[in-house]
Amino acid sequence: MKNTERPVEKRRHHRLQTIDGIYAIINYKPTIFGQIINISKDGMAVRYSSNGRQLNVPSESDVFIIDSNFYIEKIQIKIVSDFEIGDKFPFSSQKNRQRCFQFRQMKSSQHFQLDYLLQNYTK
Repeated sequence: MKNTERPVEKRRHHRLQTIDGIYAIINYKPTIFGQIINISKDGMAVRYSSNGRQLNVPSESDVFIIDSNFYIEKIQIKIVSDFEIGDKFPFSSQKNRQRCFQFRQMKSSQHFQLDYLLQNYTK
């Protein structure tokens, strides 16, 4: 028998869909960044291509907007999940993944920048 119960939502803040052009650095050496899919005051989900490379487990991430001066540096994070996502092109050698982060202790300037991002760059 299948379990049809939905998991209990643990997030304190609802995740908002982002507009195109918002990215996060998810690995510094080698530098790998991905597109932020959704974000809240508590965390974010980022889609990226690993190309089969083994990634470090970072303790921080940067968030930025392409074609803008917006940049939040070194947000303390914890990885909640990392999984392969379905590909529109099944014969592609490029493997796409999604990594979900929980934000940890943030500076007041980072909170201010994140609030600005949530108000102006989400759907």
